[in-house]
Amino acid sequence: MKRTLFILLALVVVASPFALGQFQDILGPHNVNGHGCASCHTPHGGGAGNGIGGDPSTGVNYLWGRSFIATTYTTFDGGSMTTTASYADTDPLFHTAACLSCHDGNVAIVGMSGQSFETVDGTNKVSTYLNKDGYSLANDHPVHVAYNPGGYNWPGTVNPDGTITWGTDAMSTNFINVYGHPVRFYSVASGGAGAGSAYVECSTCHNPHSMNLAKVKIGTTSYIKPSHMFVRGWYDSLNTASNSATQFCRSCHYSKSNEYVGVASVTN
Repeated sequence: MKRTLFILLALVVVASPFALGQFQDILGPHNVNGHGCASCHTPHGGGAGNGIGGDPSTGVNYLWGRSFIATTYTTFDGGSMTTTASYADTDPLFHTAACLSCHDGNVAIVGMSGQSFETVDGTNKVSTYLNKDGYSLANDHPVHVAYNPGGYNWPGTVNPDGTITWGTDAMSTNFINVYGHPVRFYSVASGGAGAGSAYVECSTCHNPHSMNLAKVKIGTTSYIKPSHMFVRGWYDSLNTASNSATQFCRSCHYSKSNEYVGVASVTN
């Protein structure tokens, strides 16, 4: 009996994610060699307070602890986007510029390898240096652009705070009930240029605080679902039986959805 109990206890210890240092924080690589939250946020002193120099004024934005990179990027549509050295909390572009302060790729960041922690297909990793491949942001998803409901996008109304009240037609309701809209948009401060728009920024699609789990609302119920690459929604892209990764993209791109052609779909 004692021998049986010992074997069972040993199996529990080996199988436990906490055993032998196997525990993984939801921050994943954003834990940055154990520095965790302080890798990006500094409780005191802004960019100058994280021990590597920088601009102390950055701390007024979400206690951001890295200096912003003032650069003009070529974007996907042939246009351009310019990041500056400082932002107000209410500036939508902050939610892209903050990511680029590490992921631009032209500034050395301790703890970054330039390759994704996860693979895109079970084998291959991708570059996490977005401006270091010779194409600027021209080969990346558009950011700092307004999402305009209607037409090829889902019907709805943009609220003053940049959130969207989605349409209540049958197909919109069906999509909300089987997948939802996990994306997050950002609005310009009241009275500013572009106020009342819903801007797409990096953290529209990515939640930097959770690598492979996402809290999502489907219908009226919240769930914890598997995700990948810090995607903000249910994104089980390595599951060959799931269409959740496709559904995440469709949560913005109505014209690519089953509902657009009148098919009421389910999500696996």
